[in-house]
Amino acid sequence: MLLTASVAMAVYNGERFLTQQLDSILSQLCGDDELVVSYDESSDMTLDILKSYSERDPRVRIVINDNPGIVGNFNNAISHCSKDVIFISDQDDVWVSGKREKVMQALNASSADLVIHDVVNIDAKGKVISDSAFARYDIKNGKFRNFAKPRYSGCCMAFPRSSERLIMPMPDTVINYDHWIGMVCEVYGKIFFLNEVLLQHRIHGENVTTNTRPLPVVIRQRLNLLRELRRRGKALR
Repeated sequence: MLLTASVAMAVYNGERFLTQQLDSILSQLCGDDELVVSYDESSDMTLDILKSYSERDPRVRIVINDNPGIVGNFNNAISHCSKDVIFISDQDDVWVSGKREKVMQALNASSADLVIHDVVNIDAKGKVISDSAFARYDIKNGKFRNFAKPRYSGCCMAFPRSSERLIMPMPDTVINYDHWIGMVCEVYGKIFFLNEVLLQHRIHGENVTTNTRPLPVVIRQRLNLLRELRRRGKALR
């Protein structure tokens, strides 16, 4: 039975929305849970905000990242998590009430290696600006469809610590960390798609996921992903 939760959050220049996200997470965590925040050196007040929370709440732990970048930042956060289940978290979203409990229930009931739940987008002011992702993109299992055109969202993911054998360490050669987590768990494990909106994903013009990459970069990403999946498969034998 999975009981305790770690939240692995990566932060970088996140002062604008960080407080709202921290509050939405901490209000749902239990006393034995933890929020592990990996900090990439920033030019704003992000670290000061984090320190103010960690001083008031022992569940908040700050770990400095020495391998800058989103993959390195999440590698650092996840590697410091110690609880039964690890939730992935961005710095600028909002957890919907009940997210922790419903995801934990889904993991216990399904025995999956990864749970991915539904999500809607909000704007900078918190207004919902989209239908749910599951409805828009027909999100579901499918190795080939998800390899070619991934719809995985890291901020909607949670997995038991036992899945670290599949996921960690995440390769630096893979640009999209959530594509890696989704594919490695789908190829070598089991994914459960939880058809419930449990997150409001904030779109504000500075999101990494909104950046369009040139075709050569996308092709290189797919080749790197395929290569790393093969390597991980050999390591798991």
